[in-house]
Amino acid sequence: MKKKNILLLFCLLTSSMVVSCKKERQDLTIIYTNDVHSYIDNKKDDNALITLSKVKALVDDLKGEGKNVLLVDAGDFIQGEVYGSIDNGESVSNIMSACGYNAATMGNHEFDYGLTRFAEIKNKASFPYISCNFVDLRNNQTYVEPYTVIDVANIKVAFVGISAPQTIASCTPSFFQDDNGNYIYGFKGQNNKTEFYKTVQDSIDEAKKKADIVIGLGHVGIDADLEKDGLRSIDLIPNIEGLTAFIDGHSHTVMENRIVKDKKGNNVVLTQTGSYLQNIGKMEIAKDGTITTSLIKEYNRQDSKVYALEQALVAKVDEELGQKIGVLDNTLYINNPEDNNQRVIRAMETNIGDLCADAIYYHFNKKLDLDCDVAIVNGGSIRQQLNPGDLSKRTALSVLPFGNFICLVKVKGIDIINALEMGASGVGIWDKEWNAPAENGGFLHVAGIKFKIDGSIPSSVVLDDNSMFKEVTGAYKVKEVQVYNKKTKLYEDLDLNKEYTVGGTNYILKNGGNGLSMFQGSETVVDYSEKESIVLANYFASFAKGSDGFSHVNNSGCPLNSYDNYSINYENPLGSSRIMIENINYEK
Repeated sequence: MKKKNILLLFCLLTSSMVVSCKKERQDLTIIYTNDVHSYIDNKKDDNALITLSKVKALVDDLKGEGKNVLLVDAGDFIQGEVYGSIDNGESVSNIMSACGYNAATMGNHEFDYGLTRFAEIKNKASFPYISCNFVDLRNNQTYVEPYTVIDVANIKVAFVGISAPQTIASCTPSFFQDDNGNYIYGFKGQNNKTEFYKTVQDSIDEAKKKADIVIGLGHVGIDADLEKDGLRSIDLIPNIEGLTAFIDGHSHTVMENRIVKDKKGNNVVLTQTGSYLQNIGKMEIAKDGTITTSLIKEYNRQDSKVYALEQALVAKVDEELGQKIGVLDNTLYINNPEDNNQRVIRAMETNIGDLCADAIYYHFNKKLDLDCDVAIVNGGSIRQQLNPGDLSKRTALSVLPFGNFICLVKVKGIDIINALEMGASGVGIWDKEWNAPAENGGFLHVAGIKFKIDGSIPSSVVLDDNSMFKEVTGAYKVKEVQVYNKKTKLYEDLDLNKEYTVGGTNYILKNGGNGLSMFQGSETVVDYSEKESIVLANYFASFAKGSDGFSHVNNSGCPLNSYDNYSINYENPLGSSRIMIENINYEK
């Protein structure tokens, strides 16, 4: 046989072998979570039947059935409940690694313990954190890898991490600045949807060169207050192409399978589990590319090793923070008392908002004997509704888990009304996705002050490029603002040019949290006075004692009753009418 024919035969045989050895693509299952917020001990909540030990068991059981399984998270994992804040996320992160997560993106609350702490947690984790639009501004490089590619089921799957562009405004802005106050880290797309879309598209295009399927793993959400900026996931998808699915977080939406058309008209599956492990997400990608999703509400088996870690953390919290310090006589609400599915703490006054603000007011005026005119608490920091029963430091930390310190500053009246105006910017907007009033984490609950909000007036608050307050250009929604005068025992009109003392967290008053930058640079009276959860715990203990020897949190026993005409009503779910909202006509 001639050499030429031998060579041809060899090539044909080799080609045949390659074809015959090529493995067929298999089915793939992706288990996903989002907005876990360090919920470890879900036994205390009858509606929360899932734990991380059950997530791990589910993954292992599916693998035992011969399925190809990946486990991913869409952010806000290490902060929220006391189990995260007790050691700044370390134990919860260790449990996450023990569960065998393959990838995660960062939620805004991953940064609540500071960027240095997040770096420590990221470096210790057994899985990669990914984000395509979180960048080091000094070199314009992404802080973490923009995407990760995993080879499984004879298919290469890429997850592209996508962060909410407005993350800085919902964190502590100083964490992203140098010592001189210059931003050295940022999120592409802040107030610039075109940049946001392009950044995500560029990463998808890069990932497609290395993968067969590209899935978005984002902490973006579909909150109504971002609709006008075009920064929601349902705004992003129609302006990009190349994603097969988008596993989302941030807005705490229960969304099993929402089909959104991409830029080319292709279907993209958008899904989210809700929050606090109320569901586990399960996405099944068949070998032909067909995608089905489901939300699992309960699972009967748990992994023994992860369960042991959970119980050790529960025991640690109980030992350090569980001692009884008082009794709560009635429910303190973050949800609508008539519809428990509607969280209203970020949209209107509630009795727990009043109480948290009063705790700061009490701390400075009564405990430290300083003059505090006004106290403020942002609704986004109040995380736990309380039912009647025993109170402890653990209870206080579950309500205010962020570990922020409080301070007292001097500000002008104009700064106060601007802060109230920015907090009220979403009032009057109906969130169709939640079937509830639109949320704003910067909605301010107050002590020592009362005011009205006209819901019919559109917000004219203008933000800068970092989503921080810049100015109000039109009519104010907030009006008839009055400050309690402790000497005259009367509420008096706010003087825009007068100097007042305001108590609150460093997060708001010093660091411009929730974009409330109007207070930055104010004269400080007291800084780092005490952690907000300890302030709340001390307030619990300051109420009059009952026959059982413990302080009882109720109207009659309140230590602020010595201030005549001061508005207190903890027994009314909607508080003491410090914030009156009028002229509401929701377009549902």
